[in-house]
Amino acid sequence: MDFILAILPMLVVLAGMLIFSRSGTVMSIVGWLFSIAVAVFYFKTPLSVALGASAMGIIKALGITLAVVFTMFLIFLMKETGALARVIEYVKGIAKTKEEQALFIGMGFGSLSTALGMVTPAMFPPIFLMLGFSPIAAIGISVLCYDPLTSFALFSIPVTLPAKVAWGPFGIRPEGIKSVEEFIWVFAHKITVFLPVISVCFAFLMLYTVEGKDSLKRHWKEAFISGLALSLSAYVIAAFRLLPVEVIGIVSGFVTMIVVYLMFRNGREKTPGSAWDASLFQSMFPFILLIVFSLVVNIPTIKRSLATVLGSREVITVIANKKADLNILANVWFWILVTCVISILVLRPTKDQLANTFKIWLQRIWGPFIAYSLFFAVAFVMAWSAMEIVNGKLVPSAHFAQYNMDRIIGITLAKIFGKAYPFISPFLGLFGAFVGGSETASNVLFAKIQFEATKMTVGAQAFMWIYAAHAVGGGIASAITPSKITNAAATIGLKGEDEAKLLKLVIWPVILMCVFVGAMVMYVVK
Repeated sequence: MDFILAILPMLVVLAGMLIFSRSGTVMSIVGWLFSIAVAVFYFKTPLSVALGASAMGIIKALGITLAVVFTMFLIFLMKETGALARVIEYVKGIAKTKEEQALFIGMGFGSLSTALGMVTPAMFPPIFLMLGFSPIAAIGISVLCYDPLTSFALFSIPVTLPAKVAWGPFGIRPEGIKSVEEFIWVFAHKITVFLPVISVCFAFLMLYTVEGKDSLKRHWKEAFISGLALSLSAYVIAAFRLLPVEVIGIVSGFVTMIVVYLMFRNGREKTPGSAWDASLFQSMFPFILLIVFSLVVNIPTIKRSLATVLGSREVITVIANKKADLNILANVWFWILVTCVISILVLRPTKDQLANTFKIWLQRIWGPFIAYSLFFAVAFVMAWSAMEIVNGKLVPSAHFAQYNMDRIIGITLAKIFGKAYPFISPFLGLFGAFVGGSETASNVLFAKIQFEATKMTVGAQAFMWIYAAHAVGGGIASAITPSKITNAAATIGLKGEDEAKLLKLVIWPVILMCVFVGAMVMYVVK
């Protein structure tokens, strides 16, 4: 009963979307209310702590929610001014067929963009729609773009941040690892071991969303090669430590774009739309500026400097001793906002175009904003369940070991699967990212659980493999995360039924990929 109640928020969200075709926005609200109810009335959590956890989740989600909100504005502005149409004309000039476009943009540019901190579910659906893709394919590929490298999005934050938390606050010391830097490299390397299978699966899935089996029959070889190009380039960088972990996704995405272009170049004729000129530069300026900002701001010395400019003025107390650093100037959403402001000056929209941009933007941002915020809130409610405030500090209560929802899930799975626990580890990552809307959140919130469960079952020496499998499962989860699906659907005005269609299309392939990862980790730790 404890286990069922602990996973009830996720079960409710899945049922609402799959069976009742409700939107991710609606189900995020329902799932959050269920999480509050079970945490307070069963898992011995004071209401003040549950509400504080919700507030912390919403604040922690701002890095994603605001990036989504301002990316949507940028895309709507480019569409209204005709800049997006000019970019589409250029893409059609260098990538002719829908299959080539899916692989070039989805596997290549999508991975590169995601690594730079761009939000593909917010950015790409209008692009694919204008390229002639069906609405379901447009949102499907845009969401899948986020996944092929699983953990190397946002300058590899899903790898580096959880590693620092695991080594520091959690005090996890895997066998043979002597520093946090070593932890990061080992973590990154082991993740890339799983990618050749996963990246190829995502390439196949992208093709399938285009025209089903016909697209796969025509271009499965190109999909296979693009998946290997993406994954093996990441593996080589991580295995031999050739470049900083933070740029793995950027380099691998760029390599894949080149490989896809070369595979399809035979018989390609140049078209007027593929010529580079001043109008194309102006149209692509927002993308170029955003890439430059993302690269410069994430240079370690610059990022550290920006993080200290506002000092304590951007640190807020959420509940008890729990504080949140908004880290505004070092956050990608701030530079997307700056890009939006500068792009208005460069694209020079008319008064009507600017008014229409704001009108559409204000109509469509609320669904993604609410979904991301409340799914993060659910993750923190679960993590803080059975905690209490004592002398102004949030601490585990006397009931924490028995009633913390995350512990119940992890320990129950460990007891059920025993020596086969490694097989289930990626599904815990899938669960964490599905509920929290983010692989990073899943990797942070479940690190200690995975460590304890690993020691209970197969021994602590297997932790890094199991934690890597968990991370890959969390990355795969982006394909079915309601917040991302809702985000993509909102950019082109689709409804809950369309979100449900996409979820039904990808959920079984996602589960199958986690099975592959589970089988692989079982093999390496046996």
